[in-house]
Amino acid sequence: MFLHKTKKKDGRVYLAIMEAYREGKRTRQRTVESLGYLDELEARYEDPIAHFRAVCEERNAAAAAERQAVPIGLHPMEKIDKRAANRKNVGSAVLLAVYNAMGVEQALRNATRGKKLGFDLNAVMRLLVCERILSPGSKLSAFNNRDGYFFRSEFGLHDVYRALTELAPLKGRVVSAVNRHVDSLGRRDTAHVFYDVTNYYFECDPDGDATSEDGSVEPGLRKNGCSKERRPNPIVQMGLLQDGNGVPIGYELFPGNTNDCATMIDVLSAMKRDYGVERVIAVADKGLNTSDNIAACVARGDGFVYSQSIRGTKSPAGLRDWVTSEKGYREAGEGFKVKSRQDTKTVTVVGPDGKEARVGIEVKVVAFWSLKYQKRARALRAKTVERAREMAGSPAAYGAHASYGAGKYVKETPIDPATGEVGRNVLSFDEGRLAEDEACDGYYCIVTSETGMADEDVIEVYRGLWRIEESFRVTKSDLETRPVYVWTRDHIEAHFLTCYVALCVLRLLQLRTGNRYSAGAIATELGKMSGSNVDGNWWLFDHRTDASDDICASVGLDLAKRFMQLQDIKKVLAQANGKQRSTT
Repeated sequence: MFLHKTKKKDGRVYLAIMEAYREGKRTRQRTVESLGYLDELEARYEDPIAHFRAVCEERNAAAAAERQAVPIGLHPMEKIDKRAANRKNVGSAVLLAVYNAMGVEQALRNATRGKKLGFDLNAVMRLLVCERILSPGSKLSAFNNRDGYFFRSEFGLHDVYRALTELAPLKGRVVSAVNRHVDSLGRRDTAHVFYDVTNYYFECDPDGDATSEDGSVEPGLRKNGCSKERRPNPIVQMGLLQDGNGVPIGYELFPGNTNDCATMIDVLSAMKRDYGVERVIAVADKGLNTSDNIAACVARGDGFVYSQSIRGTKSPAGLRDWVTSEKGYREAGEGFKVKSRQDTKTVTVVGPDGKEARVGIEVKVVAFWSLKYQKRARALRAKTVERAREMAGSPAAYGAHASYGAGKYVKETPIDPATGEVGRNVLSFDEGRLAEDEACDGYYCIVTSETGMADEDVIEVYRGLWRIEESFRVTKSDLETRPVYVWTRDHIEAHFLTCYVALCVLRLLQLRTGNRYSAGAIATELGKMSGSNVDGNWWLFDHRTDASDDICASVGLDLAKRFMQLQDIKKVLAQANGKQRSTT
């Protein structure tokens, strides 16, 4: 490193510390630290040039010392210290870099300023988020693993549960802080927002409703409902809202017995209020395609893109025939065809007088057929059909398996076709029902308020819904959000807040790395970046891949060294926290 002086057009001299480096066969220079104008620095230093030349010499000497070999003592008879944390994770520094950039710490400190908690609320939140990503488990498990990191976690187990009570009412502040950070990156796309609902189960009994002192009733969250995993446990519903880039915008929790379609209006209204956007296009699957949701979208001046069922009784009369008819389709690629029509969708709304009225809304209906989707649907149905044929020949198996889907292809005939005997039910495979279902294989239908949008654009917008479904897979598989072990309302709210922040950290890391790695791959790479204490303050790290280099570089951290001293690791954490100090 050396001190570089640049004379400006106005005659003033600007100082900077620079270093030379090689790029291929060429030698280049880059700025390490900008110092300022010489005349301004003279007010702070007697001789700025001599001072910063000395700084350069110190840095060069330190860099030379770092490159020299250091003797490490190995003692063959030394035993493992059972009481010490001999292995710690340093990959968490990458998570903390994103966590702190999102402004979560500042939001928590602002909210608790003046409160005497007796513990560091951000320290608890930080540990719970890192553990949720790297080693998901219970709050007790997170507390027991606290010494497996290089950052400080100086609090007791009781403080963890007290922290959950404090975190619950701060959800709005934390979510807003994350959204402000995403906005500052210029990566927020709210032209199309994607919404879906899933549920998470508890390992405890359902709860009742709570009545406050003013007589108002607050429904409990742990309720028996329609579990998407077919579990008998009580569940809680979560509605998640994401932008066009797959980054979460917000979420809401609902009692487990809440119908999916009754959750979207509140979440979208809150998002529009927080962002001040005039119009959004909501994208959701057929479960959210209801009169209330469509009417609410239209009333707010928003648009919608919903899938429309063409199977069963939920399909409007004539729609299935139109979708499955070859008339009007045009080829849009190999094994893919599409058509559309302008239509009027009739919805039922409730007026100010409480009376229902049927209102027609102008929509565009887009239908498409895909050979790939057809093959997939039939492959998924193959086992069900096979089981149904077995059930038809084995009446004893019928009752036991009917609830798993195969029973729909088995019909009961009250007359024995062999003897003509009346009253004796005979089971047979329902070929007509199978043919009816196969006729719809590969066909999909989408209804949208955007009547002027091109067919392919409507399909492409709807396909973006996979991102939110993938987010649910991340929360359930990679982050192991369920089963939920806490049971009070505040603790449940705080549990999902930590999971939401963890999901946002992973999503932003995916964006920073160009979406080259899945959320699970990022968590796995960072989880493997752990080191063992070999001698005093020296730690040995044994995991490095191209992926880990990319992930670390995305936040400006260098964790490629095999040996690091504790002071160097602390410098990395300070860099991740954005708290490095300038030499000036």
